[in-house]
Amino acid sequence: MTEWTKDKEKRILLKYRLTLTFRILRILLFCFLLYAGYSLITNFIFRQTNMSDKHVFYSELALDWTQPNLQADLGGTVNKEITPFWTQKISYSVYRVIGTKSYYAGEVSINKPVLTSFANMQIKLNPQNNQEDRYVFSLPENPKTGKKYNVRLTDPSVWDVLNKVDQGTVADMSFSTTRYLSPEELIKLLKPYDLHILWMPIYTGELKNFDPGYAGSSDTLSVPNFGLAGGRGKDGSGQWKDTDLREESLKQSEGSMLKNMKNLLKNESKTYYESFLGLYYLPERYGYLQKNGFQAYGAVVTGPVKELLKLKNVKEIRDPKLGDLEFWNWENE
Repeated sequence: MTEWTKDKEKRILLKYRLTLTFRILRILLFCFLLYAGYSLITNFIFRQTNMSDKHVFYSELALDWTQPNLQADLGGTVNKEITPFWTQKISYSVYRVIGTKSYYAGEVSINKPVLTSFANMQIKLNPQNNQEDRYVFSLPENPKTGKKYNVRLTDPSVWDVLNKVDQGTVADMSFSTTRYLSPEELIKLLKPYDLHILWMPIYTGELKNFDPGYAGSSDTLSVPNFGLAGGRGKDGSGQWKDTDLREESLKQSEGSMLKNMKNLLKNESKTYYESFLGLYYLPERYGYLQKNGFQAYGAVVTGPVKELLKLKNVKEIRDPKLGDLEFWNWENE
């Protein structure tokens, strides 16, 4: 019988430790390869099935309807990734149109887990691109009482600034109207001026069919923005987007908005379009537009400063707000 010694004990323990270490390393290597293979397959499926395209498209619709003069660059870069737990992370840049050019305004970040109730979409704007101050619209009357706001509420500083800046400048401006106008009527009202119409707030039954909240004073009553931008859709050649509202494409823009609202209501859950996209009271809005048609009560326009100044004499315009000023970039001198 072999005598047990300390050296023999050390050799056996060393051998055991080495064996155990190699086993652990093999297990870790196996787990790593398994994880890498799973991640590779997950990303392959994610890329091949274009799972994120729907979320990108619907998020862009939400921007069109609720964020005046804020839009993604059609065909621009969209950053997409998926985690091992199938959470989709998506981000893309958003821009404002000033004159005929688009200027970077911020970024949209989407976090879409498997469970939609935990999904969220965030709009991170540059500090100088604050939406709250420049795009506030006032209803022409109180839907609950019928009280009309006929006062041509105006901040004189808007016209003072436009008078003082160089005429070789372009800008964007928002304003409300003293009465409801069909989009066709509003386009005709602005037709004499060399301007582009980018967005219109649309009345969809607020404070009559539903209560989304409001802010106001003796001369103003504002509800959360919901409006008509240029049409957006998909066809055989991919996505298309009208960057402004024109007489010749207005029916297409209205039709695409109604079609997209219908598709959202038909194909997605309430949690998806409300909690995720922030499109509250969508069934009520869609029903109102179907029954009553489109009624605008303002607009966001852009163009040369000298043309914006002419709006001072349009009696239907109230409460103008100046947006951004940029160096000249217009079609005609």
